[in-house]
Formats: sequence, structure tokens, C-alpha cells
Amino acid sequence: MKFRQHLYWLIPAILLTGTASRAQLHVRDSVRVFDLIAKAEEFFSSSGYDSALHYCTIAENYSRQKNYKKGIAFSIIERTDILMDKGELDAAAQQASGSHAIGLQLKDSLIIAITAMQMAQVNMYGNKYDEAIPFFEKCIHYFSNHPSRYAALAYNDFGYTYGIKGELDKKANCLIRSIDIYESLGEGYDGEKAAAYNNLATVYYELKQRNKTIEYAKRSLALREKAGDIARLSLGCCNLSQFYLGVNNQEAIRYQQLCVKYAEQSGDESRILHSYITSSLIASEQKDSNKAVEYELKTIALLEKSKKDPHMLARRYIAAGMAFSKKDSTQAIAYFNKAQQLAGSLNDKFNLRDLYLQRALLYKQHGNFEEAYNNFNSHILYRDSIIKSNTASAIAGLEAKYESEKKDNLIARLNAAQEIKTLQIEKQNALLAGNLLEAEKKQNEIDLLSKEKEVQELEISRQDEQLEKQLLLANYNQQQLELAAKEKLLQEKQLKSSRTVRNLLLSGLVLLSIIGYFLFNRYQLKRKIQEQEALLAVRNNIAKDLHDEIGSTLTSIRILSEVSGKNLQKDNTKASAFIQKITEQSAAAQQGISDIVWAVKPENDKMENMVVRMREYAAQTLECRNIQTAISVDEMLLDISLDMQQRRDFFLIYKEAINNIAKYAEATEVEVVIERNDQQISLMVRDNGTGFNTGITRSSNGLHNMKARAQALNGVLTIDSAPGAGTKIDLQIPIT
Repeated sequence: MKFRQHLYWLIPAILLTGTASRAQLHVRDSVRVFDLIAKAEEFFSSSGYDSALHYCTIAENYSRQKNYKKGIAFSIIERTDILMDKGELDAAAQQASGSHAIGLQLKDSLIIAITAMQMAQVNMYGNKYDEAIPFFEKCIHYFSNHPSRYAALAYNDFGYTYGIKGELDKKANCLIRSIDIYESLGEGYDGEKAAAYNNLATVYYELKQRNKTIEYAKRSLALREKAGDIARLSLGCCNLSQFYLGVNNQEAIRYQQLCVKYAEQSGDESRILHSYITSSLIASEQKDSNKAVEYELKTIALLEKSKKDPHMLARRYIAAGMAFSKKDSTQAIAYFNKAQQLAGSLNDKFNLRDLYLQRALLYKQHGNFEEAYNNFNSHILYRDSIIKSNTASAIAGLEAKYESEKKDNLIARLNAAQEIKTLQIEKQNALLAGNLLEAEKKQNEIDLLSKEKEVQELEISRQDEQLEKQLLLANYNQQQLELAAKEKLLQEKQLKSSRTVRNLLLSGLVLLSIIGYFLFNRYQLKRKIQEQEALLAVRNNIAKDLHDEIGSTLTSIRILSEVSGKNLQKDNTKASAFIQKITEQSAAAQQGISDIVWAVKPENDKMENMVVRMREYAAQTLECRNIQTAISVDEMLLDISLDMQQRRDFFLIYKEAINNIAKYAEATEVEVVIERNDQQISLMVRDNGTGFNTGITRSSNGLHNMKARAQALNGVLTIDSAPGAGTKIDLQIPIT
């Protein structure tokens, strides 16, 4: 553990006071409890943990037998200290909770203060700094009535906790209070005072004030020498060596050598570890990267094995990264990443601050300026969150106030005590001289001066309260600065988020462009395929028409030619009839080919061209038979376009109707009307011929073909006829 506590100096007065006030315990019993705890403390000081715990148990059992609760509480307090030093934090927390409950039951402010401090220390040693702070605040509140060595230790540990959280002004405040209490206690406590001075030196080191850093470190070292603690003397020399580094390298090397010497003499693993760290720093300063790496790897191995100081381990990961940066950037990045992961889990602002700076320098060295810029920005954020613009001045002001208040109060107390002492002497002289009146006068003066002293004490208390108010105001201002820093950090995060959104939008636009490009290509390919399919369909339809119409007609002509050839010598009349049919079917084949060619040509898409073709066909077919034909066309339809298949089917329906009239109707008049009906084209062909019964099924395919073609046009074909009443054909197709 960081600090070892000792109870033996405090317990006799506590136990005996309790005995005198309540008469519940004989003096020999209280002495018995004290002797047992002192025996435990003796073994504890020499790291004889098992024997120390054994005597704590005896003391606790004895106190329970005598129902002496204070004895129980202090036995448990001593056991808690031992368990913390062993690193058994869960067990220590359980013990501290038990003794704290006894203190609350007895309403004993000293027991409450000590046990609250122990619960704070358990959390501090377990790296639960936020949980430790409320217990520290509670213990120093109760210690205000007991300005003891324990109070000074509580302030020292409280300052250490604030330092880990990066709150330097609060750390300095606690350390100055700790030192003030130690000095008010008089001589002794050199080791504890040395620790407080050393911690205060680290505050000024963070503030880049090397002169004050070295001054306080030397005060700490002098106290270490006086206390004769070799292990901590090694620690002090290591710290001074690091503080001198870059200021006076000769002194840095001298103290480094002393550090190694004392560490080896002590045989303490933690001190040897610290000497490795200092030696690595000196080697780095001397540009000996191989030696620096060697010491850092030794240090990391010990820290990873012990797992006692994760903050120091994170620090060494950074140092290893720095040492490797000159020879192996991959290894350097690996150690920096380890440091970031560990320091981030501990919320260690100091290590994160230094990590980002060193990583920025490494990236800059290798030309990766973007990463260097990002890491340097993170370094600035952590640096500003630790050292606010007024932190140094606030700490200097606090130090000056405490020094001034301490001296003023001491002078006032000394003056009052001296005056009272003088008056008491004069009173004694008056009594000896038999002057009762003069003695009474002196007594009155003593009483008056005592009252004045009480008033003076009240004034001092008032000044202390005023100082506390000023400290609260300083804390409030500090919180405001922290809030501003957090707002700045939030703005940085928002800016980073907006950049991320912008990058995502740009990426999205690029992705959409790529997708659009592929979709457009796919659309063009699909359209090309559709055009090819349409062309293929045209070819298939042409082939089908040639096969169905022209092929069958040519087959018929071939057969008629053969038959007429055979009958030409035998029966001229029959042969002439066959030749006439050949002529008619040749004309039909010619007309069919003409229809196919007409339907394929793109310039015939317009309805206007369709009407011209229809008029020509009517004239060729009906007028030669003396049938009067009237064709009426709605001019609004002339600009409408029909595709090849539509105009072919439309024309063939019309052609079939005209052929039927010419062949079968025996009509004299034919009326053809083409008009627009809403979103439809209407074709009406009406004649005044013989008509027919629409209910009789016929073997001819003409009417069936007309209905099939109407269905292909998504239209409706209506045939209205009766014998002797002529025929009316009505076709309705949608305009596409």
C-alpha cells in the first residue's frame, strides 16, 4: 500500500479516557487491550502479517468479553490496516464497514473519522477514485475536531486521489492542509511529512515550476534521511533525479545512482522497480535507446506480474513506446495502444495526455500528418482539462493564505498565553505578599483576558469559516472551468460528428452515383434486349405471315398449275377455269406480300397512312363490282400512331370485312366510319346486302380470325346482321 498507518500512539489516551468517563473498564483491562494492539502493530511494522492478525483477534475477543466497544472498534481498525497492506481489499472493506458501524453506534467522531478514511483508502487502492471521494469528505469533516496524525494522513491520501483525477488545485489544497497539521503536531512524523512534501512537489512538476518542485522534493528527502527509511529514501532520490532531468543532468545522474544504491540496500521490489524507471529516463536523455528499452521491459515485466500499480504500468507502456519509436515504429504503436487501453479504463488524464502527445510526435516523424494532428488535438483537450488558466495562481493563493493564517493564529495564541501566564505570576506574588485585593484584581484581569482569548478564538474560528467559504468559492469557480472545458469537448465531439455525417453523405452520394450508373446501364441493356425481342417478334410474325398466307397460296397455285397442265389437252374449259384461279391466287399472294411490306415500313405508323391504304383497298375491291363506297374519317385520329402489329391487325380486320362484302353480301352500298370515341378508335363497316344469321356456326375462318385479331388489339368486335337486313361490323380498340 502507499502509506502504512500506526495506531499505537493514539490508543492509550482513547482507551483510558473511555475508562475514566464511564467506569466500565478497569485500567488494567484497557492497558491489556492496548498492549495487544501494540503487539500487533509491532509485527505489522516488520511485515509479520499473520502474527499481527493473531494479536488483533485476541484484542477483539478480549474486548468483546469485557463488552468494551471502543476496544473492539480499534482492534478491527488495526486489522483493516493490515489487510489493506496485504492487498486484501474486499476483506478490508468488510472490516472497515463493521468498525464504522460501531463508531456510529457510540457516536464517537474519532472512530467514525478513522473508519471513513479506511473505506476511502480501500476504494482509492482499488482505483475507484470517484467512490473514494465521499468517504474522504466525510472523514476530514469528523477529523476537524481531531487535528491528529490520522487527519494529516487523510488529507494526504485525499490529495493523492484528486491528483489521479487531474484536479491539481484540490490536490494542492489537501496536501497543504496535511503539512499544516503535521507541523502543528510538533516534532516527529518525518516519514509522513516527507510523503506529503513529495506529493506537493509533483503538483509543481505538473505546473512546470521546476524550482518549487525541486525545493519541496529536497525537503522531502531531508525528512527521509532523518527518518532513516532506506526504501523511501531511494524513492526520494529517484524523484529528484527525474525532476533534475533536463535542468541539471549531472545532478540527475548523481541522484539516479543514489536511487539504485538505496533500492538495492532495501531489497524492496517496488523501490527496485522505481530505480529501473529512473535509469531508463537517464538512458533516454543520454540517447542510449537500447539501454532505455532494456530497463523499460524489466519494469513492465515486474508491474504486469504484481498488478499493484496499473497507473504506473500505463506510464511505462508510454515510455516503452517512446523508447521503441527510434528503432521500431510497429512496436512503439503497440505499446502506445496498450497504454491507451489501460489509461482509458482508469480514466487517467495525465497518462492519456502524455500518450497522445508522444503518439502525435511518432506519426509526425513518419509523415502521417493526419493522425499526428488528431492525436495532438486529443493531447490539447486532456492538457487543458488538467491545467486550467488560473490553476497555478489559485494554488499559490491557497498556499499563501494557509501560511499567513497559520502564523497569525500562532502569534495570537502565544500572545494570549503569555499574558495569562504573566498575570498568574503577578497573582501568585500578590497572594504571597498578603495583598488579597491586588490578587483579586489580578484574578479579574485573568478572567477578562481569558474572555478576550475566548473571543479571539471565536474570531479565529470565524476567519477559518471565511477561509472555508473562499475555498468553496474557489471550488465553484473550478467547477465552472471544468464545465466550460466539458462544453468545449462536447463542441469538438459535435464538430467531429458533423464531419462524420458529411463524410457519410459524400460516401452515400458516391455510392448512389455508382448504383445509378449500374442501374442506367442495366436499363439500357434491358431496353436493347426488349428492342431485339421486338425485332425478333417482327421477324417471327413476317415469317408466320409468309408461311400462312403466301406459302399456302403458292402451294395452291402449284397444285392448280399441275392440274391445269394435265387437263390442258383433255378439257380446255376446265383448264381455263384452273388458270383463272391461278391468276386470282397470284393476285392474292401479291396483295398479301404488299400488305406485309406495308405493315413493316415505319413511315406507315400514322393513322393518316392507314386511311389512305384503306381507301385504296376499298376502291380496288368494291368499285369494280359497282358497289358505292362512302368512307368517313375523324380528322382528330390522323396524327395517332399505331405500331406495326396494331396497324396490321386493324387493317386485316377491315380487309376481311371488305372481302366478305365483295364475295357474299351482294350489296350496292357500303359505309365505312372511322372516329374517336373517348380513348378508343372506332371502326364501323356497314352494307345493305343480304345479311346472314349470326347464330349459325360457320366453317369459314374469316370471322374467327377477325375476332382473334380484335382480342390481340385489346378491343371488342361486334357483328350485327340478319337475313335481308345487311351487316354491320363494329370494332372498338383502345388508344395506346
